[in-house]
Amino acid sequence: MDNPEIVFVGTHTFTFTLPSSAEVEKENNETTDVPGFEAVCTFRRLEELQAVDEPAFTHAQAVCVTEIKDWDFRGGDFASVLVSHEAVRWVLCFPVRRLKTRYAPQTKAVTPDGEDVFYTFIRVVTNDSSKTFIQVVPDLDSLKFLSPQPGDKLAVIRANDWDWNDGRNTAFIRLRDVLEIEFVSGSEVRVL
Repeated sequence: MDNPEIVFVGTHTFTFTLPSSAEVEKENNETTDVPGFEAVCTFRRLEELQAVDEPAFTHAQAVCVTEIKDWDFRGGDFASVLVSHEAVRWVLCFPVRRLKTRYAPQTKAVTPDGEDVFYTFIRVVTNDSSKTFIQVVPDLDSLKFLSPQPGDKLAVIRANDWDWNDGRNTAFIRLRDVLEIEFVSGSEVRVL
């Protein structure tokens, strides 16, 4: 995949199923369906997909796609885009909780934001001495720089030291520098 992008969709249950179509409002207050689905380009804008009278999302999907299209769903500064189903490469579903005006991954031990916090995909935590480091990203929007395997889980890692790659897209944490690690319970990746 040349230039992958990550987009986000909110859901009310754990699911890999993506919306089948997106509704576009027209000037006369009517809506029409367009092929593909509506998503936001950054996790911090997930709440913009939630209707006013709708309960808070319980899960989010991070969707790796090869192409997105700018689209005027509601006008104004709304940050959503249109994504075709054919552009989807993998989907990560994970539980979220709503904090005042934003969403955060549901964690128990490791706070999912703040200093020295990173994200990665892991199937199991191991003390295998042949694996000396973990490749991580600094935020959910950067998951496009990782290559998950089917069945991987999202993990939150707090570390006391790390080394950035040349492009500063990913970092490498030595196992000895990991302070805390937590699987986001109920998260999983499906590679298409």
